[in-house]
Amino acid sequence: GISLDCFKFTNGVVFDCLVLLANNRIMATQILVAAKGLAEQEQLLLSLSSDLANNDKPVESRRLAGIMLVEAIAKAGNLWVSMDTVIKSQIKDLLLTTLASIIPGGGGKASFIPGYRKGIPAQVKQSTLETICYVCQETSLLVNHEVNNVIRAVLRGNLPSEPIGVRLAATKALLNVLGFAQANFGNEMECRLIMRVVYRAAMSQEVEIREVAFQCLVSIASKYYEVLGWPYAELFDITLKAINGDVHSVSLQAIAFWNSICDVEMELLQAHSDFIKYHIPHLIPILLESLEGEEGQEDKVDAVMNFIPKLLSQILKKLGHTLDMQIDDGREKQQASSLCGLLQLIVEKLSGTDKTKHLVLQNADAIMTMLLRVLATSRGGGGEAMLATGALACATGPAFEKYVPELENFEECSITVGVVGDICRAIDDKILLPFCDQIMSLLLKNLQSDELPRSVKPLIFSCIRNIALAIGVHFSERYLTPILVEIMQGAAGEVCAQQSDEELRKSVLEAYSGILQGCGDAKAEVMMMPYAQYLLQFIDLNAQTAEGVVVQAAVAATGDLADALDKRQSSC
Repeated sequence: GISLDCFKFTNGVVFDCLVLLANNRIMATQILVAAKGLAEQEQLLLSLSSDLANNDKPVESRRLAGIMLVEAIAKAGNLWVSMDTVIKSQIKDLLLTTLASIIPGGGGKASFIPGYRKGIPAQVKQSTLETICYVCQETSLLVNHEVNNVIRAVLRGNLPSEPIGVRLAATKALLNVLGFAQANFGNEMECRLIMRVVYRAAMSQEVEIREVAFQCLVSIASKYYEVLGWPYAELFDITLKAINGDVHSVSLQAIAFWNSICDVEMELLQAHSDFIKYHIPHLIPILLESLEGEEGQEDKVDAVMNFIPKLLSQILKKLGHTLDMQIDDGREKQQASSLCGLLQLIVEKLSGTDKTKHLVLQNADAIMTMLLRVLATSRGGGGEAMLATGALACATGPAFEKYVPELENFEECSITVGVVGDICRAIDDKILLPFCDQIMSLLLKNLQSDELPRSVKPLIFSCIRNIALAIGVHFSERYLTPILVEIMQGAAGEVCAQQSDEELRKSVLEAYSGILQGCGDAKAEVMMMPYAQYLLQFIDLNAQTAEGVVVQAAVAATGDLADALDKRQSSC
């Protein structure tokens, strides 16, 4: 080890002789280990701080003092915590004196970011900022003027004109001083200035600086969410770009930022938490994309997988909070509709990949309970709730059975008819059969109604098609004749009169195809024969007068009819 006998603790360490030994950071550890007892270690740190603050010392001496002080504090374990409060205060004062020598007027009421004194070497700035970083990390208390001085230094150290080392040290120091900056974030001008510097650091060309900048954003989100006035469009753009295209370490911090926002909003559940409303529709697809092709980045995958359920839970809580409110106004209806729309998006996105589909299944009861609450209220959101219900039915399949009884009294609207079709596709025929009579009765009633908007009828035919495909031969036994008669006498005639309505024409042809495909037994083929000639005429009419998707549907229906006739011929 190195003896401490040559060092004069009362007047400061003689650094000039140490410069000759080389700028070796290991030296700091060796000297600290050689110090005998707590008192000598404290005096060493005090002496290093004194030399760093001494403007009369050579630049190299001050730089080495800063390097050794940083390393000594870092290696000292709990030394700073257990240090004598008087000595600790002296060290802090000396470090602030150093800042004052770098930043003129640092202790007074100068402008928020005064300029550096010319001629201060970058090495001294970096060493000072690194030391301040460690002090802020270890201390439990900084008074306002100390915090202000540190923030002035770190903001000035983050200017683009500074070297990379200085900017990195400044960003790290900012991260550690954030916990003491309540007053600064309470001042709108200072808050915006700090955020501007963090934004700039988050877009730096240097990966290390970007990573620390995003750590700052995580800390700010958790500590000062309310004073920031979300949403910030700039924050959204920066973080999504990082999640989607930055290096792994930075991307992970960007996910942590939104995770932190989500945690705060789950506690607040206040109207100003616009993160849910504005950002989830864009955030969810990006998060799901980040799960693809992420070999060797299991921690990022885990972060996303842990985050998505939080988003889902937050939306459900927010929707419940909205429904619990007794204010029946347009704002509440809009919010309920928006949240149901988000549920639909999340269910559709999560159910589209094997990695996340289980999250939908695990939360299906909670989702459906909330959607049923929306459907049961008259305060809006019913249409979006039905769409979300359809998405959930597609995602859960036969497991959706237990929710079907709650949906028997569906509304006579286009959205609901479409959702019924989704549910029919999703569940087994045995589950669907007990509800089919009521569903088909309502569908036929709506087809015969003169008051029903024409735009709903194509959806009804699509729903009939889905039911026929779902229950197969049972459809021919129960509904084939009345449905075909209705199509011939009502809808088909309307199609002929309204040849410009391509959607209606296509839906009727697809309904024929679904019936032909679903009712594939010999008995059904016999029942279809009286209508075959009419069906061929209808197909021919559409083939001659239509184009595009209608012609495609006509060709498909012709093929299905040919298959049906061929099966009948084979059975004879």
